[in-house]
Amino acid sequence: FCSSLLIGCFQHCKSYLLIILVMSGEAADIHRLQPKINLFDQTDESGISDSDPEETEFEKEFLDVNRRRSIRKHKENTLSPTSPKGPEYFSDMSISPVSNLSIRSGKMSIHSRSPSTTTGRGGGGGVTSRLSQLVVGELSGSDSEEPVFTAPLSDHLLCSICRRVLRRPVVSGCGHTFCARCVLLPKAKACPMDNVQLSLVLENIALRDQIGSLTAYCRFGCALSNEGKLLYTGQACTSKIPFHELRFHESQCPWSIVPCPNSPQCGTLLSKDLTEHLFECTHAKCRNKEYGCEVNGTSEEVEDHLSSCRFNVVRQVIEGFKSTVDDLVTEVKKQGKQIKDLTKSVNKLQHELTQRERVLDGRFSNLEEFQVHYDGSLNETRVMLNEMSNEMNSIQLQLGIVGNIESHVYKCKGTFVGHDGPIWSMAAWGDLLFSGSSDHTIKVWDTLANFTCLKTLHGHEGMVLSLCINNNLLYSSASDSMICIWDIKTYQLLDNITAHTNPICTLAANDKHLFSGSLRIIKVWDKGTLQTVRTLEGLNHWVRALVIKNDKMYAGIYQAIKIWDVNSFECERVIDVKGGSVYSMVVTDRYIICGTYDKGIFMQSLSNPRESQVLRGHSGTVYCLGYLKSGGHTRLFSGAYDRTIKVWNLDKHIALQTMDRHQGSVCCIVIARGKIFSGAMDSTIKVWQ
Repeated sequence: FCSSLLIGCFQHCKSYLLIILVMSGEAADIHRLQPKINLFDQTDESGISDSDPEETEFEKEFLDVNRRRSIRKHKENTLSPTSPKGPEYFSDMSISPVSNLSIRSGKMSIHSRSPSTTTGRGGGGGVTSRLSQLVVGELSGSDSEEPVFTAPLSDHLLCSICRRVLRRPVVSGCGHTFCARCVLLPKAKACPMDNVQLSLVLENIALRDQIGSLTAYCRFGCALSNEGKLLYTGQACTSKIPFHELRFHESQCPWSIVPCPNSPQCGTLLSKDLTEHLFECTHAKCRNKEYGCEVNGTSEEVEDHLSSCRFNVVRQVIEGFKSTVDDLVTEVKKQGKQIKDLTKSVNKLQHELTQRERVLDGRFSNLEEFQVHYDGSLNETRVMLNEMSNEMNSIQLQLGIVGNIESHVYKCKGTFVGHDGPIWSMAAWGDLLFSGSSDHTIKVWDTLANFTCLKTLHGHEGMVLSLCINNNLLYSSASDSMICIWDIKTYQLLDNITAHTNPICTLAANDKHLFSGSLRIIKVWDKGTLQTVRTLEGLNHWVRALVIKNDKMYAGIYQAIKIWDVNSFECERVIDVKGGSVYSMVVTDRYIICGTYDKGIFMQSLSNPRESQVLRGHSGTVYCLGYLKSGGHTRLFSGAYDRTIKVWNLDKHIALQTMDRHQGSVCCIVIARGKIFSGAMDSTIKVWQ
């Protein structure tokens, strides 16, 4: 916030400066002044910070190497002849009969030249002859010169590409460690050890820390050997520095070479002599140098110039601006202190809230334990009631109290085994039974004689959630959002469509249309063209149950059943359902019956909207329903999460029988030719008769 505020204020001030220069006739100097008044801009015209890129965090090491080279080349080519970093600056230095300093690409080196005399500190020159054999390494962190370590290096600390000590070691995809820069070089395409393509994986922190703890000599105490390598001489700087602190030390080393800030005429000096030199230096620069004035000379000349310097007005304006900025900074600090105090208050409140949450969590935990105990007792009671109900039915059968339909007890006649996952859907056609499973397949079973699998159909890439048969065609939908159409006689896949963006939970069909239900939407498809005819939106939850009967479509959603006319697709009625989401539904001549999340079976009379009832008996969500008419009576079958199938008398609204042979939740029920087929999470299909 502070930085944005200061920079914004400064932009206004810069505009005022340009206006003042134009009015004072100095517009010709604007191009010279403008780059120097960017007080807050620390980037050069190449767009890169003046700080060395290698000094930043490890991630910046992965910048494009060619881009860095071009930027550094740009900096080198644009150095001013009078800049302290320019090569011409050192042309008059007298160091020794065999040396002269130059700087290129951020490093100093020594070159031979003809003898010259050394002048005093006040006039020019200032490096003694004892430095004549020193080689000054890179000042900005260049890796062109290898540091001199106090002890020989082990081979595992050297990069196999550049054969130097590892700089910012990274592990490549081949498992070997190299310098980060070496891996990024365009020519470094393969590992030199096993010829595997190089790729960065992660930083080798352990090896980096080990190398950083090694000690090395300051390069201001080293000299070049005849072979061109740096050797420790014991002259000048004799410090032994941990390698990770070496660059910082060299930037502060008293034996480093620096220019006189007052005038290029003073030459270069040792850093440790600079303070003393400045007390004796007879040169000076104009006080307005930071605002664009380039005048320098003796102290007397500069003092005479200052009274008429044309940049005085610029200095006055900017100093006034700085005063305003200081006031703003003070205000920002004051506001920051207030924010800090408010933060402490918020943290205190958060701590108190956390303590109270812990107390509430403890109480909720006690409630959950009580609920688990209560649910266990309730389940035991329900099991006892089911056993008593079965015994009562048996007694009634013996006494002959109940009619023909009441006297029938269903028994398990067989089990289909073959799927590798839960059975989610089934459909019957003649003596054939089709079953869809989590194993992405549809199996065709013979239900007439030996209960064997005749065919396995492959076409889906997700759980087969719904099956529907109409006009000799089998329609299947799955969690892959697709609908497949199969020939029911040849078992051939005729077509498939990507129908929804979410799993398709249910299908229904009539002579003209196919209906598919998914999350908050029902789509109507033309069976001939497989094109969308209508999209029914605005539903509040998943559509898990669809039934077509007598030109009406019944859809079960969250706490409601919606009824549409299948010809006009107009919603005619909405029935409220207590018990959460509707998971299953059947429609008889008298009732709309649906299984709900809260373990109940909701019954709504078709003739009387006010007549409704809930059948209770299951101890889990009712996933599937089926009904059978026989002897003037209607019997309802319900399968639930509690692994049981219950048989209900719809005329008397009582449970007649509980079947509990499955080892998992009962997910689907189909009734065909007097037999009841149930599919469950235990990957089996059981036959009841």
